[in-house]
Amino acid sequence: MIDVTWQTVASGIVSPEGPAVDRDGNIFLVSRWTGKVVQVTAAGEVHELVDTGGKPQSIALVPSGELLLADAKNHSLQRITRQGELSTIANTVDGDPPEEFLGPNDLVIGDDKVVYLTDPGLDMESPGQILRIELDSGAVTRLVHGVAFPNGITISGDGRWLYVAESVTCRVLRLELFDGGRRLGPVEVFIELDGHLPDGIAFDAEGRLLIACCGAGVLDVVSPDGQLVASIPAGGPGCTNCVFGGDDFQTLYMTEDEQQALLKTRWPVPGQRAYSRSL
Repeated sequence: MIDVTWQTVASGIVSPEGPAVDRDGNIFLVSRWTGKVVQVTAAGEVHELVDTGGKPQSIALVPSGELLLADAKNHSLQRITRQGELSTIANTVDGDPPEEFLGPNDLVIGDDKVVYLTDPGLDMESPGQILRIELDSGAVTRLVHGVAFPNGITISGDGRWLYVAESVTCRVLRLELFDGGRRLGPVEVFIELDGHLPDGIAFDAEGRLLIACCGAGVLDVVSPDGQLVASIPAGGPGCTNCVFGGDDFQTLYMTEDEQQALLKTRWPVPGQRAYSRSL
């Protein structure tokens, strides 16, 4: 049994999602329906960083301290400086003619400055896609199409597998990465959840996958071999995403819609540092 106690870090953040934590303890996250990206200081103070004018969905930090942002309504992967300057990295899939992004949701930074982006669009009933974006060149490749609302995304600690929450089917999928992620292996079903809608996902250091199940209000914990080992109350029914942070990387942060809050707890083991949205 995994026993956790949630504490409120900050509240009053409308539709919070996609958090990431820097080395100074600042937490960056989005307020989806207001179009804003906010910073929560280590003391719990909330400051607006930028108004995107869109529907920001998730944040990831890069070593420079800049933020990468998946924005569904702006149909783009964007960059935000620490001063709040917003720019677009990519918004079309390479082709003849190029095709506009459907509406990005979540992202993970892989090796060699490559971002993997879930791109479901704004309609949960329409097929979505998974994109590969090279940060230096902005080159975009569609890796998979026809995923039923691809949502949370992460990579296993050994860099071998890409994991994707397929929300509509209540499944988590995994795909093997080849040739620097330019090719993927066949889609495998890692786990089917019993009516739990998977949203954000993250690994801990023991290789367990943590799944924020929005609506069910639980954090499902899955063993490396795809077995459900625990369903833990996630601090509220509207839990949307989770990420590790802190000096020892053992603080687990959760965004929760109903309370409009950023929550945290101490996890029994540290989180997986590799491929985290946090630094």
